[in-house]
Amino acid sequence: MKKIAIIGAGPGGLAAGLLLSKKYDVTIYEKDSVVGGRSKRIKLGDYKFDLGPTFLMYVEILAEVFSKSGYDLYQEIDLIKLDPLYKLIFNDVTFTISADPKKNIEMYENYEKGMGLSYQKWLIDQEKKLNVIKPILEKPFSSPFHFFRRDVIKAVPVIHPFQSVYQLLNTYSKNPNFIHSLSFQAKYLGMASYQAPSIFTILPYLEHQKGLYHVEGGLNRIHAKMGELFKKNGGKLILNAPVEKILVKNKRIEGIKIKGEIVYYDQVILNADFSYAMEKLIDPIHLKKYHPSKLEKKKYSVSTYMLYLGLDKIFDLPHHQIIFSKDYEKYLKELMTGQLSKDISFYMHNPSILDHTLAPRGHSSLYILVPVPNLRSSVDWDQFKIELRNQVISMINHQYQVEIEKHIVVEKVYTPIDWKDNENVYLGAVFNLSHGLDQMLHKRPHNQFEEIKNLYLVGGGTHPGSGLPTIYQSALILNDIM
Repeated sequence: MKKIAIIGAGPGGLAAGLLLSKKYDVTIYEKDSVVGGRSKRIKLGDYKFDLGPTFLMYVEILAEVFSKSGYDLYQEIDLIKLDPLYKLIFNDVTFTISADPKKNIEMYENYEKGMGLSYQKWLIDQEKKLNVIKPILEKPFSSPFHFFRRDVIKAVPVIHPFQSVYQLLNTYSKNPNFIHSLSFQAKYLGMASYQAPSIFTILPYLEHQKGLYHVEGGLNRIHAKMGELFKKNGGKLILNAPVEKILVKNKRIEGIKIKGEIVYYDQVILNADFSYAMEKLIDPIHLKKYHPSKLEKKKYSVSTYMLYLGLDKIFDLPHHQIIFSKDYEKYLKELMTGQLSKDISFYMHNPSILDHTLAPRGHSSLYILVPVPNLRSSVDWDQFKIELRNQVISMINHQYQVEIEKHIVVEKVYTPIDWKDNENVYLGAVFNLSHGLDQMLHKRPHNQFEEIKNLYLVGGGTHPGSGLPTIYQSALILNDIM
């Protein structure tokens, strides 16, 4: 039986392992003591948090991973469908986005006459777009000749490839709040709406039309369960085992080095951060296209500043919400040029209002994410992390007339430096290589790696791209080609 090693027990590595363990001898090596990678659980005393992503969207892809592995997602994981989805707080209006698009039509129409119809037209167009994009994202895209595939040619008139998300939304309504309410999701890719290709207007559509889900115990429970089922399928999961080197000879991997010992494998799947792995795990003499000197010239996503607070009270705050900058467009431009604006925008997750497993009774686990520049910027995080922490808490206090500080029992800050040092994320760019047209499809590192014959990629650094649904899709692609 073919022996396969997977480097990294993040979402992509676990999904690939779960699928492939049905037919091969698969071992996953994980540097941490827990699975999940950037989606793992962290604990501060009795308080539990997701390190990274906090909600599940486009559940069908994950359900397919489970089904093809011999399991039923809905029997293995406790999913709670959210309604409302989230609250968006602008200067002059607050939008509460519903899981029912009809309510959203009414909300937009009440805000500005004609906007409800604009939203309705946008929904219809996104459904068409998703239907033509889906087949492209389900297959490898390793050659420019794939642009001549029938599914790609069919998609071109629908996807508006040379418009940005912002430009496309501007054709429906010129109201900035309308545009920003349907484009902030570009930051899931680490980009601004005026940079992200318009294909990504399907992200808010997936939220609005197919829903968002909370996982009881946190999103990390998905990956803990995948680890369990992987072992049940006969896979071997080895924790506290950082891979030191990928050994290459004649453009083929011979094995990997773990704790000073070499273990030989027929094939290796890389789920570590792509640019980190190219720089640290493979001798540069074996790389040309992705030599470290060329990786330095690539474009990378923004990073995130994280604040995890264990509170002795459950505040009546929304489950998901975003507080937007006063001048959001200026904020985005500063963010994308490596500046950290004083006028910040941030996301807040308050899961304890519906999930009592994350903190002691009557207490809560509050999660805050601030998009910030990656480590190409000149921000001094040792100095600035406390200032930003105080600014965020002050903004929450002002917005909701509360006093968060008095109720903090435990807290933890995560900066881009922590993402780099603790999670091996290149430049702390948590959303990987950015998703401009010059780094997508055949220009993104291929699922079957170009430079080493028996090396495969899974995760956000390969096709189709970053974000949990597409990461799970990359595992489905590998299952088809291996």
